[in-house]
Amino acid sequence: MASFVFAISNGPENSSRAVRAFFLAKVAANKGHQVTVFLLDDAVYWTNLGMAERVRIPTGDALIDQIRELQAKGVKILVCKPCAESRMISASDLPQGFEISTAATLIDLAAEGKLFSF
Repeated sequence: MASFVFAISNGPENSSRAVRAFFLAKVAANKGHQVTVFLLDDAVYWTNLGMAERVRIPTGDALIDQIRELQAKGVKILVCKPCAESRMISASDLPQGFEISTAATLIDLAAEGKLFSF
């Protein structure tokens, strides 16, 4: 199977793109591919699952459903360290399956797999 990285920078200002990215990550994971999600810029706000629970896009897809399914599958959801810090989000604020990471890790993952950017 293939290795996919979903780099998501869209937060609440463009929730449709964010939900679609999480949805596609879920589809890839369900097909047995190795999947990593990397949140950067305003997408780090999705570490607040209370905020994610309130997002449903016109297709009916709910953000929290996508996140929960990825968590259940053990998909790593990495969070850009400087992006999180500048938004007052620390490692202790992160839900299960989320972890702080760096741009160097994103580049390494992209070198090893296919990168989708949203």
